[in-house]
Amino acid sequence: MSSSPAPTAAARHRPSLPQAIRAALLGVPLLAALAMVTPAHADDAAASTPQSATALSGVQVTAPIARESDSVTKTDTPIIEIPQSVSVITAEQLSQRGIQGIEEAVWYTAGAQGGGYGADARSDWMLVRGFTPARYLDGLALPEGSGTSITRIEPYGLERLEVIKGPSSVVYGAMPPGGMVNMVSKRPTAQPLHEVGVEVGSFDLRQGTFDFAGPLNDAGTVLYRLTGLARNSDTMTDYIKDDRYYLAPALTWKPDDNTSLTLLSRYQKAETASGAGFLPAEGTLLPSPHGKIPRDRFTGEPGQNDYDKTLASIGYEFHHDFANGLAFNQNLRYGTADVDNNGANVGAFGLLGDGRTLLRYLFPNENHTKTFGVDNNLQYVFDNGRVQHTLLAGVDYRRAKDDYASAFDFGVTGLDVFDPVYGSPVTVPAYTVHTVQVQSQLGVYLQDQIKVGRWSITAGGRQDHVRTDTDNQLAGTSVGQTDRAFSGRVGVNYLLDNGLAPYVSWSHSFQPTVGTNFGGNAFKPTTGDQYEAGLKYQPAGGNGLVTLAAYQITQQNSLTVDPNHALFQVQQGETRLRGVELEGRWNLGTHLAIYGGYTYSDSEVTRTNDLPSLGKQIALLPEQQASLGLDYTVVAGPLAGFGFGGGVRYIGSHYGDIYNEWKTPSYTLFDAAVHYDVGDWRLQLNASNLFDKEYVSACNSAAWCYYGYERSVTASARYRW
Repeated sequence: MSSSPAPTAAARHRPSLPQAIRAALLGVPLLAALAMVTPAHADDAAASTPQSATALSGVQVTAPIARESDSVTKTDTPIIEIPQSVSVITAEQLSQRGIQGIEEAVWYTAGAQGGGYGADARSDWMLVRGFTPARYLDGLALPEGSGTSITRIEPYGLERLEVIKGPSSVVYGAMPPGGMVNMVSKRPTAQPLHEVGVEVGSFDLRQGTFDFAGPLNDAGTVLYRLTGLARNSDTMTDYIKDDRYYLAPALTWKPDDNTSLTLLSRYQKAETASGAGFLPAEGTLLPSPHGKIPRDRFTGEPGQNDYDKTLASIGYEFHHDFANGLAFNQNLRYGTADVDNNGANVGAFGLLGDGRTLLRYLFPNENHTKTFGVDNNLQYVFDNGRVQHTLLAGVDYRRAKDDYASAFDFGVTGLDVFDPVYGSPVTVPAYTVHTVQVQSQLGVYLQDQIKVGRWSITAGGRQDHVRTDTDNQLAGTSVGQTDRAFSGRVGVNYLLDNGLAPYVSWSHSFQPTVGTNFGGNAFKPTTGDQYEAGLKYQPAGGNGLVTLAAYQITQQNSLTVDPNHALFQVQQGETRLRGVELEGRWNLGTHLAIYGGYTYSDSEVTRTNDLPSLGKQIALLPEQQASLGLDYTVVAGPLAGFGFGGGVRYIGSHYGDIYNEWKTPSYTLFDAAVHYDVGDWRLQLNASNLFDKEYVSACNSAAWCYYGYERSVTASARYRW
C-alpha cells in the first residue's frame, strides 16, 4: 500500500530492488560468425525435443536447442517466425549448469539479470529489459501480493523456462513493459523415465531428488509424472538456511489423438530467514575505519527472523482438436501462497554515529494469497491456397485475494556490525497495517498469424477490465478502483531459405497501479510501448539459434518514492530504454555447445513531475553486460563420457537507486563444471563464482548495500534407468 512504512516498500522492490571484458566480448563476434556457417559434422539429433538430451553410445551429449515456443503467441510457433525476442532455457541446460534458483538460470541470457541484490534464499530477483518481469507458471500468473509476489519456484520441477522480452499484454493482460518469465512444469511422458539424484556442496548442502514418469496402462492413454525434492542447506549468511521440500504429481489422460487432459499439482515449502543484505555502504562499498563488514554478516536476531513460505496449487490443461483446423484449449489453476515472518523480523537501517552500530527495526509481517486463473481460447488454422491464417480468440479471467498484515517499530537494540553479540530482548509489536485486497481481471483477446509466401505477420488486440478492492481491516474503510485498457501488437518477419529471418514489431502493455498519492488521488495505470527490430538465424538442422535485436521501450506513469513525503509514492512520468541484444547458442556436432550474449542498455527518465530523477538511469541496469559459456563432452575413445564446461559473466557498473547517487563498480565472474557419464550414471561438479570474487551487487542508499554471490561448489550424482 502507498501508506505503508518504508521497509515495506523496500521489501517489495528489492526485495520489489569501460567496456566489457575482452574474453566476453570476443564471444560476440564468435557467435555471429557461427551464425553464418552450419558445421558439416553437425548431428541433427541435437535438434530433438527440448525435454531431454540426445545420447550417443550411452554418453550424454549437448543439450538440445528449443525450436518452438507457445508462450509468446499461445500457439505452437517456431521461434524463428516470432517477431519478438524470446529465450528458452531447457531442463537439460539447467541441469548441466547446476542451477539452484531461477535467477541463476538467466545469468547467460541477453537482456535479463538475476541476483541484482545478491543471494537471497527467500526469492529470485530478476530484471528483463530493465523492469521486474511478470512471473507465470504454465501460462497463468503467479501471486503478486506484498510478500507472496517474491515467489521462488523450484527449478528442478521445470522442463523449460521461457524469457519473453518486451510487452506481452495482448495475450496475457496486465504486465510490465520489460516482459515476462513463463516457467513450464514437467509433464507426463509416453516413454518411461526413472531418475534419482543426490547433491552435496557448499554451505552444508544436502539434497535428494527423484523424477518418475511413463504410461500407467498398456494402451498408453494414461500417463503420469511424479517429481520431488528435499533439501537442507545453510547459505552465505550466518543463521540463514535454505531448506526446501517439493512434490509435484501430474497425470495425463489422452483417450485419442484429438483430446488430452493433463492434471498438474504441486506443493512447495521453503524454510529460511530474512536478515541477509541491507548492510551499510560504509564497510562494504565504502571504506570504514573499523574494517570490512564480512559477507556472512547476519543483521537480525536468531529465532526472530524465520521466513517460511508454502505454495500449493492444482489445475489442468485441456485440449481438443475438432479437426478441420479448429481446436479448443482451456488452462485452469487454483493456488495458495502463505508467507510467515515468524517473530519480530529484525532489520537493519544504517549506522549510528559511532560508525559501527546498526540502527535496527522490527518488521513482523505475514501474507496469505489465494489465486484463481482460467484461460480459454479457440484456435483456427485455415488457408485459401496463397494465404494461411492461424486465428486465436480467447477469454481469460484471474482473481487474487491478498491478505497482508505488518507492523513497524524501532524498539530493538542496535547491533555492532563488526563484532555482533546476538540475544537482545525483542517484543513483537502488534500489527498496525492489515489490508485485504481483491483484484480481478477479465480480458478478451484476438490474434491472427498470417503467412503469405515468405512473409509472416502477427497482429493482435485485447481489451481488459480490472477491478481492485482494498479493505483496511483496522480502520474499517474500503476503497475501490477500476481500470480499463486496450493492448495491441503488430509484427512482421521474412523467412529466408538459409535460416535468416529479419523482423520488426510494435507492442503495448499496461499494468494497474493500486494506491493513492499523498493527496489521496488514485494512481493511473502504468503503460509501456516497445518498438523492436531484429534478425534471427536458425539452420534447418536446428543445431543453433542466434538473435540480434534493437529496441526502444517507453514506460509512462511509473511509481517512485515521493521526495517530500517519504512514506508515499508518486508517478514520475516517463522512462525510456534503448537497447541492443545479441544472444546465441550453438551445438557443434554432438560434443560442443557454445552459448552467451551481450546487452547494451541506454536508459533515462525523460519526464517527471518536478522530481530529481529527471535524466537519471534505471536502477540496477548496467550499460553493458556480457556472457560466454561452453560445454564439451568426449564422445569416443577411452575418455568417452568425460566432459567439462564453464563460462564468464561481466556486469557493468550501475546505480542502485533511482536518483543515481549510489553506483557500484563492474565485476567479472567465472563458472566451471566437470562431468562424467558412465552407464546410466552422471557424475557432475559445478562451481559458480569460481575464484570467489567479493563484490557489492547494488546499493540502494547509504543504509542498504548487498554483497553478491559467494563461490558455490556442488557435487551431484544422478542415476537414470
